[in-house]
Amino acid sequence: MEIPNGTLDKFHLGVSADGQTCMMVFVDEDQRTIRCVADFSEFNAFIANLNRAAAEMSRRRQDEGDEEAEQGPACGTLNVAFAEFQPSPTDAYIEGALVGDAGQIVGIRMAPEVACQLTKAMLMAAAPASSC
Repeated sequence: MEIPNGTLDKFHLGVSADGQTCMMVFVDEDQRTIRCVADFSEFNAFIANLNRAAAEMSRRRQDEGDEEAEQGPACGTLNVAFAEFQPSPTDAYIEGALVGDAGQIVGIRMAPEVACQLTKAMLMAAAPASSC
């Protein structure tokens, strides 16, 4: 079977001795390489992007018949399947995204006070995991 042009052939990952950075090396079928050095937050964002892409790939593979069943609740509501947040690199805000079970992505940017209010409201609404 012939591999399409531009296909990733190998991927290597290494972590520095101090654990502060990692190096990713991507090798295509023509043995061309791309090397990237990333700190923890950059690597974490890379993994989050891979998760989002995988979810989107899965969503697109579903049959058209499944799409109607997958629509979920009324317009304006999102069934959250994945969430990722991190401190903003430029200010005190928190940035991230919510990913719906049908592959929708909603970007979020909020002040820390709002994040605290949101966390409290969600904890108050959630059923207890176990009783003491």
